[in-house]
Amino acid sequence: MRRLLCLTILTLCSIFSTAHADEAKPDDRVAFTLTAEDWVTTKTARVVARVDSAVAATATGSARAEMVKAVNNLAPAEWRLTEFNRMMDQTGLERWSAHFEARLPESDLGSLADTAKKLSKAGMQITINTVDFSPTLDEVEATRAALRVQLYKKVQDQLAALNSAIPGRNYRIADVELGNNENPGIPQPYMAKAMLADAAAAPVMNGGGMERSEKIRLTAQVVYAALPETKHP
Repeated sequence: MRRLLCLTILTLCSIFSTAHADEAKPDDRVAFTLTAEDWVTTKTARVVARVDSAVAATATGSARAEMVKAVNNLAPAEWRLTEFNRMMDQTGLERWSAHFEARLPESDLGSLADTAKKLSKAGMQITINTVDFSPTLDEVEATRAALRVQLYKKVQDQLAALNSAIPGRNYRIADVELGNNENPGIPQPYMAKAMLADAAAAPVMNGGGMERSEKIRLTAQVVYAALPETKHP
């Protein structure tokens, strides 16, 4: 008798658990992909200026200050030293080579090479190595943030449309997975040589040497799920 009672209790618990699981588990799902895209544009270029200097052993203390002063006179900007090399030549002089970087507006680029040439002197030569119009990280991230807001709104709009099209199912957002798919169909920024004024060495121009836009695309893999319809006895 006791064995029969235990078996009955176990059977009832199993039926209850199964019914509860069936009620909580969505019986249908709708999945699709949403996409949003926009252009990120930069109005500044990353400029790399190179300074080569021949420094006497007795003048090393002031040589760096002269290099920094010369670069600051190229254009008003926050120039940062990104690379520095030094070696001794056969004449007993130290050869210094330094790279400085800054973001400059396009309006400052036209006379940049000519200014570098005028600032150069015996023992110190300034050249413009690179002018890169790729957008900054902050500009790219700002565009991505705006695209995420667009996608969230699309997700909500599609949820409302789904519940309106299939009344009584009470769909909800089950999962949203965001992914990047940047610059679809657009080739990577090309590298081209271009002369700036009468520069002795042509700087490498990224993006054609003018304001450039890049397309950013974000996707969202969306899954909507609905609970089973309530069955009335």
